Parts: sequence; C-alpha cells; structure tokens
Amino acid sequence: MNRAEVTQLLKKIKGKYPGFQIPNDLPSLQTMVDEWLEDLESTPFEVAAENLRRHSDSAEQWPPSIGKLKQPLKTEEELYHESMKRSAQEFLSKRDEWLKTSVGLPDHIKSIMSLPYEQRLEAIRTYAAANER
Repeated sequence: MNRAEVTQLLKKIKGKYPGFQIPNDLPSLQTMVDEWLEDLESTPFEVAAENLRRHSDSAEQWPPSIGKLKQPLKTEEELYHESMKRSAQEFLSKRDEWLKTSVGLPDHIKSIMSLPYEQRLEAIRTYAAANER
C-alpha cells in the first residue's frame, strides 16, 4: 500500500465511522499517514478495503484496528465455518451454565416415567386431566 492508498483508506474509515478522528492540522495528519503506512505497507489496498467493508457490514460499532485491516482475506466458506465454530462454542458455554443451574424432574414425574409403557400412558393422562387449566 502506498501513501495515497492509506489516505484513501482513512477517508473510507471516516466515512463509515464518523467518530473516527483524523487530525485537521497537516503535520499531525502526515504523522498519522506515516504510522499507518508503516503498518500497512505490505498489505494490498484491496485487502484492507475489503476487510473494512466486512467489518462495517458486521455492524461493528467501532472502527477496525490496523491488525484487522491487515488480515488476509478469507473465503465465504472460511467465514461461514468460523461463524459456525463461534456459534457452537457459545452454545456449549451456555450449555455448561444451563447444566449447573438446571433443576431435575420432580420425583412424582420421575416415578411416572419409570412405569411400563401402558401404565405410563395412563398415568400421564390422569396427571394431565388433574392439571388442566
């Protein structure tokens, strides 16, 4: 990436994230562009711009970090798998909490469920009839 592309990228970030601060004075702006160029020099502009687009499309509230802009582009398939993995991890962490806080079946329901099939059906019907609202 070159100086002009870093400037263009900063403008894109400011356009998507109005709270993103770009200095008004020329020396500070040049310093900012130089610092960003140092970090993004080996990153193609297209990669950084696409990472910015994906970041903003994901409804992120804050502008992306330089590190996020530098990441190599991932295919839609890779993004899908990462999303599924995060979803599964979130479910499993919630599951652990659910197991810790769950309450078992009441004893009278356990006793009904341990009955032979025909007796269980009759006990369930009786229980349901007694507990109708």
